[in-house]
Amino acid sequence: MKAKILLPVISFFLLVASCTNSSDKKATDQSSESNVTSTDWQSRYDKIEASDLPDNVIQLIGKEWMLVTAGTKNSYNTMTASWGGIGYIWERPSTFIFIRDTRYTYQFLQREESFTLSFFDEKYRNALRICGTRSGRDTNKIEEAGLIPLETPSGLMSFGEARMIIECKKMFVQELDYANLTEPYKTKVMEESYKNESSKHQMFISEITNIWVKK
Repeated sequence: MKAKILLPVISFFLLVASCTNSSDKKATDQSSESNVTSTDWQSRYDKIEASDLPDNVIQLIGKEWMLVTAGTKNSYNTMTASWGGIGYIWERPSTFIFIRDTRYTYQFLQREESFTLSFFDEKYRNALRICGTRSGRDTNKIEEAGLIPLETPSGLMSFGEARMIIECKKMFVQELDYANLTEPYKTKVMEESYKNESSKHQMFISEITNIWVKK
């Protein structure tokens, strides 16, 4: 009699355990992405030199876009950007980006010494659109975009889906003075890019400290 009673009870607990494991799988997968160990990192990413960058920069930034991310895992924000470049200044491989002072990410860029530029395959285009049209002030756009936060070995923030991560250390920050636009660009640029808006772009020139490419 006891055996007959115990069998349904055991079956019930096995069923609950099975359902729990299934529902928690996604959270477990995300946790494993966001807590990559140093050994895991080396097995998943190659470190390359800036001179070995595999992409055309115009296509990479202007057409494919990037996520600019600043802060720590406890407090960070990201935004989509398509203005910027990669070059060489002050004897250092460098990046330069332009961020409006009204963007929430701007506060993090001003506060932090370093940040990341993250690049993605085309299948993540919609995620980049979300990160470019939602504000981190009042929405969890990273979750909405379906991206998994990823901390680099340097303690900077990126995302597990990124195919390439460039770590940058700020060297120079300056507000763009639109009065210095040359003709005939002055009128054209103001009409096309600003439409008489009051916000200003800040230029960040930064040294490239690491480039990680997913294997």
